[in-house]
Amino acid sequence: MSILKKRLIEFEEVLNEEEIDISHLKRICFHGIPDEGGLRSLCWKLLLNYLPLTKSNWDETLKRKRDLYNTFIADLIVMPGEKSLEGERVDVTLHDHPLNSSPGSKWQTFFKDNEVLLQIDKDVRRLCPDISFFQQGTDYPCQAIVDANGPKRLHCRVQHTVLRSANVERKGLGVT
Repeated sequence: MSILKKRLIEFEEVLNEEEIDISHLKRICFHGIPDEGGLRSLCWKLLLNYLPLTKSNWDETLKRKRDLYNTFIADLIVMPGEKSLEGERVDVTLHDHPLNSSPGSKWQTFFKDNEVLLQIDKDVRRLCPDISFFQQGTDYPCQAIVDANGPKRLHCRVQHTVLRSANVERKGLGVT
């Protein structure tokens, strides 16, 4: 039997218990977690106390966490002039115009968010292109945003460009 199969069986034994033995899980995770069948993400959720150690509470906890995530999305994504998830329109008057440079303007937050999104997009694409986590979408996207076709979808607000690279040679005192 291969080493990988033995490790997978060991992880399955620990994770199939009704009450997870966290000290045993830490010991076997210390030498690496196989990336088979969502095993790595499940172990990290347990190690970071995202999920309780009692397996029967996982579904309820995941539902609460996803509801909390949806609340964060509704609170944090600012779309001036668009209807919020509650159906009320965000006030955009003459005082809050896209060219308004006031720090309290909702448009300023919108444009700063776009700058941050662009930087995150560049960093993630450069970080580890060989790791699948950075190259695929989530299994649990926010359905309200997926179903929307407007600018609320953050990845639509990021302009995808090709990053260029070049070899750098040192010649004398300068770099060319």
